[in-house]
Amino acid sequence: MPGLEDKLEELREEYSKTKYNKATNKHLGILRKKIAKIKKELSEKKGGSGIGFAVKKNGDATVALVGFPNAGKSSFLGMVTDAESKVADYAFTTLTVVPGMLEYNGSSIQILDVPGLIEGASIGKGGGRKIVSVIRVADLIVFMIDVNAPVQLYKLLDELYSLDIRVNTKRPNIRIEKLKAGGINVESNKHKAPDKRSIAEILNEYKIFNANVIFHQDATVEDVSDFLDETITYVDAIVFLNKIDMVDLSYAEGIKKELEKSTGMKVVLISAGKGINLQEAKDAIFYKLGLMRIYLKPKTGEPDMKKPLILKQGSTVLNAAKILHSKHVNNLKYAYVTGKSVKFGNQRVGKEHMLKDQDIITLIYEK
Repeated sequence: MPGLEDKLEELREEYSKTKYNKATNKHLGILRKKIAKIKKELSEKKGGSGIGFAVKKNGDATVALVGFPNAGKSSFLGMVTDAESKVADYAFTTLTVVPGMLEYNGSSIQILDVPGLIEGASIGKGGGRKIVSVIRVADLIVFMIDVNAPVQLYKLLDELYSLDIRVNTKRPNIRIEKLKAGGINVESNKHKAPDKRSIAEILNEYKIFNANVIFHQDATVEDVSDFLDETITYVDAIVFLNKIDMVDLSYAEGIKKELEKSTGMKVVLISAGKGINLQEAKDAIFYKLGLMRIYLKPKTGEPDMKKPLILKQGSTVLNAAKILHSKHVNNLKYAYVTGKSVKFGNQRVGKEHMLKDQDIITLIYEK
């Protein structure tokens, strides 16, 4: 198997160094095919296909703590949850996935401390494929980065990219309508897109020879390839820059600014060991997950402000009813809402009314 791993590394290096243009497009397509084939062989031989740490999702959302060994993931987990993750000042302390539950703003957020990733995880080193099986099911990645080694973040992003995880990005906004005949037709809608020949060559790799390809965003050859690859996972992420108690604050602020500019991710300065800025860290997790609190009020009486209903941002009155009374949801007539989503208190709204954080609602059902 070392032969396959070496070959995969060579192909990836060649692919990254080959600049895209019309002359190299065919060569890049061949490289993509070879990389995909070797990745599949490695996964099957190492038992990576569908095999990983057994973790049951619980709570309102799931967060994966990702970082290199000794980055401080276990310390953070121990500070914000009731989990007992082993902590020590040496690498590879965590050898399995340790779950903990963060109770925050009325929500229950499952946080998973996964074993530290190492360079070469994408080709199976350090149990990389098992670790990635956990990351794939998470709603959010929290990168735990040592403030003295910010380059760790870029290395982790590279490893996850090679493991088919796209961080803080969405699946390309492309539509492909398969046809029975007519070849490949491209509609770019004034967006930047690869030339028709390049698109056709990529689609042909997936046995698509007749289709309308419609772009709703600027896109590259890589975007088209990613769109067609169903094994790719897209996960949001934030960064915790840890151990700030060990450096000058101005230095930490400089690193934070640099990482935010280069990656586009929110960076929070913390010290997991000393308990510094943990409140800000919890806030960042809650709001990046897109969670909101909805308080329930009976027809008569006061709203329950202690136990909110936790929903995803963008949820409607109907979504709330489905969670609360799934058997009676068809009898829902309307709701009364007080809060940021309405113009005045106790406003009557329909089923499709979109709620906002900390709204107070009263659901009205047909008798």
